[in-house]
Amino acid sequence: MKSAKYKGMLQEGEQTVERQESLVVEKALQIIVNGKEFSMTMQTPGEERYLVRGLLHAEGVNLSEFEVFELSETEGGTIANTRVICKMEIHGKRRLGSTSSCGLCGKKSIDNLFNGFEKLEDDFSVNANEIQGYYRKIAEQQNLFQTTGGCHAASAVDKDGNVLCVFEDIGRHNAVDKVVGWLLENDHLEEAKVLTVSGRISFEIIQKCHRAGIPVLTAISAPSSLAVEMAEKANITLAAFCRGDRATFYSGFSRVNNIKELDLIG
Repeated sequence: MKSAKYKGMLQEGEQTVERQESLVVEKALQIIVNGKEFSMTMQTPGEERYLVRGLLHAEGVNLSEFEVFELSETEGGTIANTRVICKMEIHGKRRLGSTSSCGLCGKKSIDNLFNGFEKLEDDFSVNANEIQGYYRKIAEQQNLFQTTGGCHAASAVDKDGNVLCVFEDIGRHNAVDKVVGWLLENDHLEEAKVLTVSGRISFEIIQKCHRAGIPVLTAISAPSSLAVEMAEKANITLAAFCRGDRATFYSGFSRVNNIKELDLIG
């Protein structure tokens, strides 16, 4: 269940009306990998397999498939018990837990946090009008947002403008992890050229995009300063404030068509 009904009292002017409101469900998800507590996050139930797969991939854990993936429900939330086969030891990097809005909150150390940002080489190009076409297609699949108005969305788009997948979640990072997890599970990761998000772009969204090898990242809202710096370092084309027929590009300008007609931040 991704949404739930709650009684609300709408006050408008001098009138007060009782009404049923649909709210996005928020629930705890504890992730256990190879017997070790790996992460605790708040999420919207559903697609947990993709979320865990995408999160592990962002943390550098490469796997062809889960040896074991089991979900169990408790009074406090959901437990995802997984077993993976990989060459690296999994240390439970996120044992301290994270919220649905901040993917780095559970990190124990800043050591090596900014390492590994090699430049992405990809000659795919894009412009503002194409980006708006993506968002129009995505909006048609945002059923949870249309019902509740309280969730984020992320999607992946291929070189021909086809939307490969769309996922919604109360957390921006969760939605991105679900997208990447789906791409991995269905062998479509190499086809993804654009990652779209509905909210702001922080450092870790850049990190997840880079780890997935997706050259273009777009958002409706603003980026952070560190997000722009790391996008430049990774040669990711970062576009924000994608509304109407506009997009503000902050990095990766070589992939932008008709750049003279667009807002340019240098």
